[in-house]
Amino acid sequence: MIKTALRTYINPTEMRIGIKTFKSLKNGRVLIEAGSLSEINLLSTKISNKCGEDLEVAVPKLWKPRMVIYNLPQNTTVENLEYTILAQNPEMSMEKGEIATKFKYKTKWGQSTW
Repeated sequence: MIKTALRTYINPTEMRIGIKTFKSLKNGRVLIEAGSLSEINLLSTKISNKCGEDLEVAVPKLWKPRMVIYNLPQNTTVENLEYTILAQNPEMSMEKGEIATKFKYKTKWGQSTW
């Protein structure tokens, strides 16, 4: 019922939005994936304007990823580690200052885990 309502009120080709997936979930919700964040925002405002009284739009927010790095030498600093991670992974599209350490453990052999 939700999918038919969206199909009748929203025309993504008219809005020039490329929808990747459009599927029903088990809990009664509908999952719509688009190509970029601007397309998602445009689609969510259009759905809110046309079907705001019947449907609720929720765009999930991205979480900060966490990772554990084992066996770092003693002389490693946070700035050096951040520069290395950003240089080796340009697809992460992170900026300097976004990486922070939460915990730092030292082993008896001189290695540290961050």
